[in-house]
Amino acid sequence: MSAAPGRSRSRRVRTALPVVLVAGAWLALAAWWTHGFTAFTFFSAAMAEAGPLPRPAPRFPVIDQAGRHLDLGAADGRFRLVQAMYVRCPDLCPLAMSRLQRLAARLADVPPERLMTVSVSVDHDPPDRLHTVWKAYGAPANWTFVTPAGEDGDEALRALGIGIYRRPDGLINHAVDIFVIDPAGRVVRILPADEDLAKTAAAVREVIG
Repeated sequence: MSAAPGRSRSRRVRTALPVVLVAGAWLALAAWWTHGFTAFTFFSAAMAEAGPLPRPAPRFPVIDQAGRHLDLGAADGRFRLVQAMYVRCPDLCPLAMSRLQRLAARLADVPPERLMTVSVSVDHDPPDRLHTVWKAYGAPANWTFVTPAGEDGDEALRALGIGIYRRPDGLINHAVDIFVIDPAGRVVRILPADEDLAKTAAAVREVIG
């Protein structure tokens, strides 16, 4: 005996309701975190303005967790995987950092002289704070944490192609794609943050040869 049409319709509504509520919650979180999705325009604009690949990386003086001065855009003879980070981020950034940690672990067989993973603070964290965070992630030899050496860090990140949006409430939105800089100081590839980790690691190995 088949169920009455009204009862069947009610069952379908009850089944679909949790899915709708979860989707709505995620949409609300995304809208809040990107300040009404405004940040997305900053990310796409920065990517477009930086120009096609390959392109020269901008001069980008930084200071690492040990207080050493570096230039991310320099031709220093090694590949660099550069990603922005926000230490005070309450939710999404720790996920991106955890993913980058796993990526660095997958590539640990590549000497740091050949490949270095770099997290750039968008909040200009001082070296001692970076050192604390670096140690919290296991102090890996092939992963360094840096902060802009000057006050034009946002401009340097944007020139690299990484959009930064400083929200009215004081929080910071930023792109979390990984930018690959080659030994000659050129941006040669951009690896999506939501890509399968094994695929990202394979892409890095393909680039570095």
